[in-house]
Amino acid sequence: MAEAKRLERLKAMRSLLKSEMEKSETFSLVLHKAGSKLEEINHKLVSLEADVKVERWRSSPFSDHIRHTIAPISGVLRVFATVQELERSLFSSNEVLGYVSDVKRLGEAVSFLSSSCVLALHWLEDTIDFLTENGMPEDHPCGLRFKTWIEHVQELQMTEARAYLRGGSLFTALEYLETEFKRILKAGFSEANLRKLQAIIKRLDAHSRLTNCVPVYIKARTKVIQKRLEIDYLERTITEADSVQDIEGDIDQWKLDMEIAVKDIYHFESKLCDQVFEDVGKDVPLRCFGEIASNSGIFPLLRFGTRISKCKKDPPKLLKLLDCFSTMDTIRIEFNQLFRAEQCSEIRRATRELISNLVNGVCEIFWELPFQVELQRPNCPPLDGGVPKLVSVVTEYCNKLLENNNKPILSKILEIDLGWKNKKYQEELLTGHMYSILREIALNLDAWSSSDKGTTLSCIFMMNNHCHFCGLRETHIGKMMGESWLSAHEQYRDYYAALYVKESLGKLLSLLNYKAQRKRSGESIKRTLQAFAKGFDEIYTKQSDWVIEDEKLRWKIRQAMVRTVVPRYKSYLQSYIMLLVEEGPAGSGKHLNYTPKGLEMKLKTMFQSKEETEKRYYKYSHFVNKVMDLGTTPNSHLMLEAI
Repeated sequence: MAEAKRLERLKAMRSLLKSEMEKSETFSLVLHKAGSKLEEINHKLVSLEADVKVERWRSSPFSDHIRHTIAPISGVLRVFATVQELERSLFSSNEVLGYVSDVKRLGEAVSFLSSSCVLALHWLEDTIDFLTENGMPEDHPCGLRFKTWIEHVQELQMTEARAYLRGGSLFTALEYLETEFKRILKAGFSEANLRKLQAIIKRLDAHSRLTNCVPVYIKARTKVIQKRLEIDYLERTITEADSVQDIEGDIDQWKLDMEIAVKDIYHFESKLCDQVFEDVGKDVPLRCFGEIASNSGIFPLLRFGTRISKCKKDPPKLLKLLDCFSTMDTIRIEFNQLFRAEQCSEIRRATRELISNLVNGVCEIFWELPFQVELQRPNCPPLDGGVPKLVSVVTEYCNKLLENNNKPILSKILEIDLGWKNKKYQEELLTGHMYSILREIALNLDAWSSSDKGTTLSCIFMMNNHCHFCGLRETHIGKMMGESWLSAHEQYRDYYAALYVKESLGKLLSLLNYKAQRKRSGESIKRTLQAFAKGFDEIYTKQSDWVIEDEKLRWKIRQAMVRTVVPRYKSYLQSYIMLLVEEGPAGSGKHLNYTPKGLEMKLKTMFQSKEETEKRYYKYSHFVNKVMDLGTTPNSHLMLEAI
């Protein structure tokens, strides 16, 4: 019964051996190169078989199984010959990819040799046990030879282990591949070099030697990026004494460098890691890139962005912080994809700190804007009645905040800030805050208007400012405030324009009440004209430095003054000119400082710059003087023609 079971076991092992032999036949073309050595081995096997056949159990029913013991030993020897041939071929390989291929085949060969030795040892041991149980003495030559072959096969079984020891064929080959890997990294990346690196990585990983290769790759690529990110301004110290204008150039360069770093440098590096290590799983390239990113210079970029929020707090800083946040928002998706590895946790922390500083910096300035406008209320208004710089700067500033490239970013920042405080953001918060800023401007204007000593200057001041707001119709502020708000400013502008003309010329025009002076003498008329001229000159001199900033409004006011004064003045002269001529034709002209035309031309020079006023007044005064000269001649009808 025991013999039957052993026979079945031998048959199973025979079948398994047959399968392995078939694999060995197709293993590699190099098996055919070992022909001469195999002939010698076959000769020895024939001798061994002859010894077995002459024994007394030659006619035993187990003789076929005994003969088949020779087959696994023969297979082991053929595989060993292949290993030796492959080891020799490594010395003649001159090309990296060919060398990698030879290393792969050698590794497979020594592994196959080990598995073949295991099968052969099992077969030999079982055969010896079988023969011993069937009466073969322990000192029989056949049994002794089998035992000798067991020792030889056990020795061959150690081939694989010795190949991986220092000085072994595979150890030396893999060490050479690591050296070649370093050389290719220094040579730079091309399609050919990338294929070589991929082949080397795959082979080193197959032999559990990747741990030596990854640090080399990380170090080499880290140096490359560090060199690209050597930027001088990143080491600049920024304090609260620094205004954003002082570092504006550095901020603009930082935004550019940040985008290049993420979208160009680190994106390429991540893709390269994936390509080089594509055959060794997803974890290795991710970890490798994480190590490179954490040591290659991104922290100085992030820290500089954080330091920007430390500079002097003022409105221009808010706009720059919006630009910085916009840059980070632009790269946000790609940034999160790139730096998701565990090794990038510190990068993510530094980025959160940067975003937090940007958000807090924007919100701190934005929410304080109405208060900052209110703080300007004790200041004096412009002496020329023009629009205060605060008004023009703040409205322009609000328009910038509402621009298409700023408003979405500002809204997102306010939403983030409120979210951190467990509050909900609504669009009305932004527009409502803009209303608050404009309301503070209006309160400032009311206070400044009340501080003006003269009513006329106050009118000019309010007229200019309401006109300024009317000019916002096509701006973001104007569209946000709406048509009713703009129309109200137009009404106030026109109201103060009319009030200015009335207050400025009312007292002067009261002198030209010719009905009340109908029975007066020529001398009285002369004094009236002199008083009118003096009053007009005082108005002109006093208001010569006043401004009406809008060109159309300036023209409108001039025309209104001309329509109000000139016809009245001309009518007055026409009523009394004959009386003046009759009483003293020779000296009547010297009392006429202005003709109606001269008065009109001078009115049209009001609210000009000083240089422009002097230039135009010289021209008109020359014309008036010419008329006065005519008036001193006996030909008094010429003066009448001038009127």
